[in-house]
Amino acid sequence: MENDKKVIYEISVLSVFKVILLLIALWLLYLIRDVLIILLVVGIISIALEPFVVKLEKDRIPRALSVIVLYVALLVLLGLAFYFIIPPVATQIRELALNLPYYSTRISEVNFGNIAPISSVLDSISSNLSGIAGGVFGTLVSVFGGIAYAIIIFALTFYALVDSEGIRRSLATLIPYGHKNKLQETITKISNKLGDWLRGQLVLMLIVGVLDGSILAILGIKYALTLGLLSGLLEIVPVIGPIISALTAVLVAFISGEPLWKVAVILLAYIVVQQLENNILVPKIMQKAIGLSPLLVIIAILIGHRLLGLGGAILAVPVAAGIQVVLEEYSPFKQKQAE
Repeated sequence: MENDKKVIYEISVLSVFKVILLLIALWLLYLIRDVLIILLVVGIISIALEPFVVKLEKDRIPRALSVIVLYVALLVLLGLAFYFIIPPVATQIRELALNLPYYSTRISEVNFGNIAPISSVLDSISSNLSGIAGGVFGTLVSVFGGIAYAIIIFALTFYALVDSEGIRRSLATLIPYGHKNKLQETITKISNKLGDWLRGQLVLMLIVGVLDGSILAILGIKYALTLGLLSGLLEIVPVIGPIISALTAVLVAFISGEPLWKVAVILLAYIVVQQLENNILVPKIMQKAIGLSPLLVIIAILIGHRLLGLGGAILAVPVAAGIQVVLEEYSPFKQKQAE
């Protein structure tokens, strides 16, 4: 008989100490997670705005003044948005909440005969309309409750843009010398990917939101502005987002008493806009951005929402983009091919 082989693992005191330090570090990071989220948001916004600052610098405008000019332009745009868009959207949401009992009654009165699935789905929607509205108002309250955080992010982003070179030099001192070039190259790729993706995505959201909202307004559909805004916001979620926005518009038109031909036109219009986006807009606008897998985006949004709620869902996609670059750069298969 062969002698049984015994495997002996020796764990040094130093290894135990390192594990304890790692656990303490993770615990501390968890305690300051709110601060880390703010810094992450600041980093993402800074990356998105950096090309505009660089362009102004090329016109011989000092960097600090370039950032101020950019901030003034953004404040003007935000002011116009709050003046022209937010009040009517708030009014439409308030009107929708007041009309919920009427819409619930309309849904319950619709007779779909023996088509049980449709009836059950509509009954479910009817019974949950109040909850949906409550969730919308809860989100609005949480957004306006975070004004203090917005001011902090606004200020930190300003300083990050003004002193971006100093921040990079400070971070470079933390990188081991042997890995400095590789890590700096990876960070640059992450910045480029996030910047290209974020700017392209914002343009797509704006175009899709304006197109859908304009079509609904031309057809005389109630809450056209709110539905257009919803289409733009949901554009960030691939595949599922456009479907949700289209079904929402169709449902609102239906329960508002619009004729069936208008409901059909709305559905057709959303399909046409989506095809226009997929075949023309995305290839033109996102040609410089490194593509993100739609499945990866959806999974990232679900995980982000589970961990941090709405804010986590918004931050999930940029974080996923950064992780994808890191995995691509440090993939063992890529390293073997390089060897």
